[in-house]
Amino acid sequence: MPTTDLGFEKILASTDHKNITRGFIADFFGLSVNVDDIHIVNPYSIQPADGPDGQRKLTETFRDITVEIADADLCLEMQVVREANFVKRALYYMDDLYTSRYKAGRGKGRQRRRPDGLDRYAILRPVWSMNVLAQPGLDCEHPFHMFRLHDVDLNESLVPELVRLGFFELSKPGASAKLARWRDFLTSGVAQGGDPDYLHEAASIIEYVNFSTEERHMADLHEKFIADRDSGLYWAKQDGIKQGLEQGLEHTARELLRRGLSHDDIVAITGLDGASVDRLAEELGLVDV
Repeated sequence: MPTTDLGFEKILASTDHKNITRGFIADFFGLSVNVDDIHIVNPYSIQPADGPDGQRKLTETFRDITVEIADADLCLEMQVVREANFVKRALYYMDDLYTSRYKAGRGKGRQRRRPDGLDRYAILRPVWSMNVLAQPGLDCEHPFHMFRLHDVDLNESLVPELVRLGFFELSKPGASAKLARWRDFLTSGVAQGGDPDYLHEAASIIEYVNFSTEERHMADLHEKFIADRDSGLYWAKQDGIKQGLEQGLEHTARELLRRGLSHDDIVAITGLDGASVDRLAEELGLVDV
């Protein structure tokens, strides 16, 4: 599925399928760029490698996708699991990408100017981030946000536009036709008849039957992880419900004991077993009547 790390990387960070990346940039950032002007800094790669124990293992590049275009550096991410501080993390990653060029050129010194006399800050480029959330993330009804540096009192934006921080929540309805097409594709892995060519291309390469042996192995491991996680969450929730119900029934039983009802009546009312009622009575220092 496109909402897995493997799937998202495969469709947007493949050097052989930059047309998909170009379509994503156009639809989410409103930029028209040439395919030749797109440079994927950390291209998708998954291949077997020899581990230290001699066993064949898989190496992969499941991390934020960084793309360089003429106007900006782009940070693209798929967030599968709901995380309380994801917005802060997304802002941190965007800031880290923004300052990375300065840090790379600074070396050991802290001089403000480079040896050639140019201001080191001149090498910093705009950074625009788009985070696709598989689970609800922002506390509002809108599925798409693009936050910018803006003076709300004067209604003026910073020029040049150095940062954009975007979020697209797949679980919320609405959005423009372009983004709705992406939502439908990302949640299903299927392109519809009227979808643009780049979504059909994405649907083709994301099909499980077209995966390599290594990709299928990684996809199967991810599906197992999701199934185990969901099962664990379900039973944890059920255990919590059961615990809460038992605690509520015991609270009721204590009140009934204080009012002098017989143990048999309390068992009939609460559904607790006789031993539990006897234990509660002993805790309260009460004797059955």
